[in-house]
Amino acid sequence: MKIAQTTTMVMVWSIAAMVFTDFSASQETPSADPSEAVASPRHRHSHEGLTWPPPPRGITNAVVRSNIEEERKDRALEKVRMDRLEAKAKTRSEVQRALGKQYTRITVIDREDKETGTVSTQEVFFSRDQNATVEVEFDKDEKVQAVNSIPAQEYQPEIADEEIKEATALARAYFRSQGFRIAGLKGYGILAYKPEDVGFFDTRVLYVSFHKGDDAPPEVAAWVDLTNQRILQTLGEE
Repeated sequence: MKIAQTTTMVMVWSIAAMVFTDFSASQETPSADPSEAVASPRHRHSHEGLTWPPPPRGITNAVVRSNIEEERKDRALEKVRMDRLEAKAKTRSEVQRALGKQYTRITVIDREDKETGTVSTQEVFFSRDQNATVEVEFDKDEKVQAVNSIPAQEYQPEIADEEIKEATALARAYFRSQGFRIAGLKGYGILAYKPEDVGFFDTRVLYVSFHKGDDAPPEVAAWVDLTNQRILQTLGEE
């Protein structure tokens, strides 16, 4: 007796993009005039109703993953989960003391011990009040198991989008106050380290640079101390 087999392939469409934050109200992303957009003379058939990317011939039940809409849904679900874990964590007095009133939620990390199979989750924050990285450990039932605080100079997690926005806004305001024409420049932010790779800053510091285009060199740049809300150093001012 033959058993019919159906081949299912999950196709993953990965998009790598450099993310930037721009706070200029007048700046818009350049785009082509729709009237100038014409099809290639050799490209005559329609893609309407077809799956993209197209599956190889002979494959059935293909499922497209990681399209833009699905990515938005995933992010929304992740935010709901992070909100839930944060709410549970803040019911504990030791977490409240570690976080203080001013902090940034960074990420959630899931782990599984290969030897025991134990599943655990860690939610990571950066506390500006305590100037420290805060790691809250949960078990598989999302019950708080431990709270770890690590001084900023010893370890800092990667930056969150809201930190990039805040640092870029501070740097943009500073350069405007100095008379620099910052309008129309794109701002990028990364976590800053001390010179010559000697480690983390003692506070939460981001390196913010402003560019005319994605591939253009920076016009100006600044080291922004988010903990103390000030500019530490700048480059490129004339």
